[in-house]
Amino acid sequence: MKETPRPRRVAIADDSPAFLAAAATYVSTLPGFKLAGTARTAPQMLELVESSMPDVVLLDLGLAPKRAIELVQKVKAAPAAPAVVALALFDTPEALAAAKRAGADALVGKESFIAGLARALARLFPGAA
Repeated sequence: MKETPRPRRVAIADDSPAFLAAAATYVSTLPGFKLAGTARTAPQMLELVESSMPDVVLLDLGLAPKRAIELVQKVKAAPAAPAVVALALFDTPEALAAAKRAGADALVGKESFIAGLARALARLFPGAA
């Protein structure tokens, strides 16, 4: 009998309550994924990563605009570091360059969140769904 893989845990960090709620609702509907928690500040996000040990963090680069690179590096330095999908208002070459400099595994523009996240998760976790 084939064993069912465990759902991948997703943590979301964004300072917009409306976006955070919509993203959490969407992630909760994705087959093969489970919401690990949400955070609205950088300190809350770091605590969430430590306490819930997610497989992936959706991290708004605007959460700590002057420290986004440092924030991603802190997440990536965690034991069993999760993948980081950087979130930016728009998926532009500049935002992609900033995300890559920060060490993010992928970038998703909020203007195309649903399609962009689906592509990023499929690339990071082939066969998760």
